[in-house]
Amino acid sequence: MNTVCDVLVAGAGVSGVAAAVASARSGARTFLVEKENFPGGVGYSGLLQNICGLYLNGDEFPSETLNGGIVREIVSRLNHLSPEKKITKTGQVYVLPYKREDLQTVFTSLCNDEPDLTVLYNASAVSVRNKNGLITGVEVSHMGELRNMTLGVLIDCSGSGIVSEMAGAHFELSPPEKIQMAGFIMRLKGLKDVDESLAIKVPYYLAEAVKRNILPGHLKFTMFSPGDSPDEGYCKISINGVMEEGREQKVRDDSTALLRYLSGKLPAFKDSYIAGTSLRVMDREGRRIRGEYVLTEDDIINAGKFDDGVVKNSWPIEIWDKRKGTIYKYVRSGDYYEIPFRCLKAEGISNLLVAGRCISVTHEALGSTRVMGTCISLGEQAGTAAAFKAKNGKYPLE
Repeated sequence: MNTVCDVLVAGAGVSGVAAAVASARSGARTFLVEKENFPGGVGYSGLLQNICGLYLNGDEFPSETLNGGIVREIVSRLNHLSPEKKITKTGQVYVLPYKREDLQTVFTSLCNDEPDLTVLYNASAVSVRNKNGLITGVEVSHMGELRNMTLGVLIDCSGSGIVSEMAGAHFELSPPEKIQMAGFIMRLKGLKDVDESLAIKVPYYLAEAVKRNILPGHLKFTMFSPGDSPDEGYCKISINGVMEEGREQKVRDDSTALLRYLSGKLPAFKDSYIAGTSLRVMDREGRRIRGEYVLTEDDIINAGKFDDGVVKNSWPIEIWDKRKGTIYKYVRSGDYYEIPFRCLKAEGISNLLVAGRCISVTHEALGSTRVMGTCISLGEQAGTAAAFKAKNGKYPLE
């Protein structure tokens, strides 16, 4: 089957949905392909509880998102569905708690509202045709059928950057010893007397178990947070960020062992059970596609601004180090840095944009740019620019 579109977006996570909706709203015939049968990516399937990267961090409590546009619309819709979910300060940062079902509802309605947007679930790009730095087509597998997509602009919102690699884009990948730990969340039910002290007790008891070689070392970085009901809680587990055979089964085995240990040590966990888990391990780091500019740690810490800055971000650099645990480096209070559009333009390929986790940044900078709130805004900027190029033959400001 042959299909013609102006813009093709690969991946319907938070950046992909925003990219596709922005493109369609700009009048471009847009296709969005997603390997799962739902939108939202790990924002839905990962069992995450908060959207990070939405607000300016500082002494003054935020009343609005740092970036406008679609991200603000998403927050408004989430607030309408669950008005009890309020902006919360955690440490030095502000986050928005949300319900994963609400996120899926909002993203589904955003897509359904756009007549120029076609969404293909259970679909993925299998090959990309690149002729002298110009993508001429993408082959998409959808429900057992191959579609040859002819397009104007391709946006890679896959998170892993796999589609850009298919296109021949250059990318950076951290060495195994440096790559950030991945995450996995289990939802627990049957807890008793859940209070704030469990957030301290859980890491303490797990660290003791690691010292005594009862549990594997990475479980000492596990974090606990309460859920929405009195008997509910979440354990966020960190695991090796390097993809290796058996990793998915290992983290599930580790989750069972972790809960068994806590059940014998803490009365709150005695009758608890695993009510759900992340769909799969959530990588925090993968390919970083080389763009026309590489955002650095210095750009973030010094609150760098750019002539082509398109997204504002105040989230700290958050590195999940396999030896030290989580390391934070903060943007100065009350300020933000900008992500230039050049970080979204793949070097050497004129009609390939990237958005979300795989933009052009250093290993350190990725620790800040990869959060959901920022990725939504990156997606919107990529979608708007792609539609502009499909119509005018060039990106804005070129």
